[in-house]
Amino acid sequence: MQYNPALDGLRAIAVLAVVAFHCRLPFTGGGSIGVDLFFVLSGYLITSILRSEVMETGTVSLSRFYWRRALRLWPPLLLMLAAYAAVAPTLFPARDAIVDTAIAATYLTDYAMAFWHEPLMLGHTWSLSVEEHFYLIWPLVILATRTLSQRALARFLIVAFVAATAWRVADALIWQDWYRTYYRFDTRMSGLMLGGLIAVMHWRPKPETAAIIGRLATYVLAVGFLIAPFRSPAFIAWGGIIVDLAAGGLILSVVSTEGTRLHRILTLRPLVYLGVISYSVYLWHYPLSRLLRYELPSGLTFLVVAGFAIVVAALSYEFIEKPLKTVRRRQAEVAI
Repeated sequence: MQYNPALDGLRAIAVLAVVAFHCRLPFTGGGSIGVDLFFVLSGYLITSILRSEVMETGTVSLSRFYWRRALRLWPPLLLMLAAYAAVAPTLFPARDAIVDTAIAATYLTDYAMAFWHEPLMLGHTWSLSVEEHFYLIWPLVILATRTLSQRALARFLIVAFVAATAWRVADALIWQDWYRTYYRFDTRMSGLMLGGLIAVMHWRPKPETAAIIGRLATYVLAVGFLIAPFRSPAFIAWGGIIVDLAAGGLILSVVSTEGTRLHRILTLRPLVYLGVISYSVYLWHYPLSRLLRYELPSGLTFLVVAGFAIVVAALSYEFIEKPLKTVRRRQAEVAI
């Protein structure tokens, strides 16, 4: 799969939206849309990687996929959790640091947050849990459907997207429990399915059409970022459909052509670099934002939290993630 730096630019926008939201900046009530963008992007990237392997080898090496995901995700996560466990008794004395870290380390935060609203100080790891469950299941699905044509697989993913959306809408409207619907893997699959659909479908818009799709998607997501109601079962039911489609349209535009203004903005070096380190930025920002957002003005909280997270993420990338990326590439070359 060929590297597209604009996708890292999208990661940067997504993580900035989430950090701004968690720091309670004004007019960022829909900042959780950044997570929706991450889900669609993950669905696109993981499906592209797995389908490329199927096209080249006729199968999917499950052990290699899981090991490469572990090398990518576990070391930065475990570092953050170790730091949290060390400082939590002092900074968050009311918390049980061992229970918090155990839930996050075992990728159970999505269901723990949905039903018990725990662990609060590590609540952001719910999205990592959703993605981890996707990583566990999706290679098996791609392996099972490896004999399907591209068109047949696209039809399967259309059905999967519609079914996942219907399941979320039904859950939200029946239970009227925002926590229950918002956090669970099974109610947040729609964006992942839509990303997978974009990865396998043949159709790509012409440059002019891609530019229009990108602009419309950007406007929709920007408006949602500013005014979307948080903790609303109705919005996660119906508004979630609009957010998924807008995020999908944005990604479709970016992967279809390089000639748009949007693509040029997303490939600016600072944005690309921030996207590269966005995983660790996401990991480190939340506990500090919980600590400071009721003690400092929101603007100052954002500057402190974002600055701290970016510095720590840059160090993590340089000394942990980049060396492990080299290991993953060498293993891929050996496998080929």
